[in-house]
Amino acid sequence: MIQKLSPCKQSVKECISKKPITFMKLVSETKCASETVEKYLSEFLKEMSIIEKKGKFRIIYSPKTDPKIVEFYEILLNPTVKALVLVLLKIEKPVSQIELVATIEKSNPSVSRGLKLLLEKRFIKRNYHAPFSTYECNDKKHVFEMLEKTYPEIMKNFEKFDLCYPKPSIFLDIHQ
Repeated sequence: MIQKLSPCKQSVKECISKKPITFMKLVSETKCASETVEKYLSEFLKEMSIIEKKGKFRIIYSPKTDPKIVEFYEILLNPTVKALVLVLLKIEKPVSQIELVATIEKSNPSVSRGLKLLLEKRFIKRNYHAPFSTYECNDKKHVFEMLEKTYPEIMKNFEKFDLCYPKPSIFLDIHQ
């Protein structure tokens, strides 16, 4: 017997099956009340048809989702890290931290923390030059694939994104 789901329940299920998503983004995309979304999430969690990861953000995803995709999604929830990844994907040559600070308009300590995280997760590599370092993506193709699975709306608009105009911060605000 086929069970018909309510529109909100169906919408919640579909959103989660597509990609990892935060609770608030899920509420926004489904256009359902947060209490309703919470009710359906608790049902799906009991059925074990979804998984949630609680940290700074509550991330909900399908059990079929690769854990590396969930980790990448979680890393990119930080706007500085997301801007760094986009800029490093767009730039063809290695770039210094000072250039990154100027390009993404974030503080030097914030950029430094973002670079450190990306280095630890091996998404980027550091090239040492006395007295400074430059950074570049390790495997752009792999990062593009992960970006497609986590932030398809950014990938659809990636060619429109220019380092000079609009600034990366504007691009990130429009396509959150």
